Amino acid sequence: MKFNDTGPVLPRPDGPPSWLSKLADDATLEATVLKQPVQGKATILALLKHAIPLYEFQNFTYRSEVGTSFSMESYRAQIQGTPIECAVWVHMNGAGEADSLLICHHPLNAALLFSRLMWEQVDPEFRDLYLSGPEAEALERAARI
Repeated sequence: MKFNDTGPVLPRPDGPPSWLSKLADDATLEATVLKQPVQGKATILALLKHAIPLYEFQNFTYRSEVGTSFSMESYRAQIQGTPIECAVWVHMNGAGEADSLLICHHPLNAALLFSRLMWEQVDPEFRDLYLSGPEAEALERAARI
């Protein structure tokens, strides 16, 4: 059974997750679609600004705090007609700020597409964080997707 099959689809959220407004200035983002971690609230917000519109929809099965130190989200979505699933873990520091984000997209073909689409959309200063079209295609061939 897939993880997102273990819970019911939740009602559509009224707004962004609560952790987003508590993002620490020195927060770190690690993600399947990134070539390397990124640091800094301003950079993370700039990347999310481009990522969120890529989703045609998001059906959440989990979206809540886990104890006092973590927040977790899991959802199914679609980008350009391709199904994609995602799990998001957020660590909250002692001051109640989101200081570490881990975003895991799957399956591989969808994560590669997401990374390539981000490369196409982000400001040039952020392109080295994502896979270019030829890089994504080479990985798809290597993985025989």
